[in-house]
Amino acid sequence: MKFEKIIEFHSYDKFGEILYILHKNNRKYLNDALSKHDLNLLQAMCILTLDEKSDLSQQDLTDILFLTKSGITKAVKKLEAMGYVERTKSKTDARQHVLNLTDKGKKIIPTLRDINDEWESKMGLPELDDSFIRILHNLAYKSIDLNSKE
Repeated sequence: MKFEKIIEFHSYDKFGEILYILHKNNRKYLNDALSKHDLNLLQAMCILTLDEKSDLSQQDLTDILFLTKSGITKAVKKLEAMGYVERTKSKTDARQHVLNLTDKGKKIIPTLRDINDEWESKMGLPELDDSFIRILHNLAYKSIDLNSKE
């Protein structure tokens, strides 16, 4: 196999390297699967976030997803053009706009979840111990805190 030669060349024993490999290959797998629906991972993440909480601003999406403002802006514009997301004036602040899923956006949610579930299943993630997942979850939030220190 191709990856065996890579492993012979370099031993991936640092936690950051392992996370990078998982992240990179997860992103590639999901982007490939999502491309069949003319979507990418960032756009899918926006849709799924808007499914969990409505009336979010673009800044809210930026903050929640820890992504750049320009990346979110580009993703939201494409999602609006494709009819998945609509922008309306905020009911609480007329100067602000909020984002919500359209009916089309709501209909794609099961497909997005299926794509992610398929990757997780193929990777064997459902067999992982709950305590291991909690540890990874805690590490993720520690990394957020570490990078949020001013």
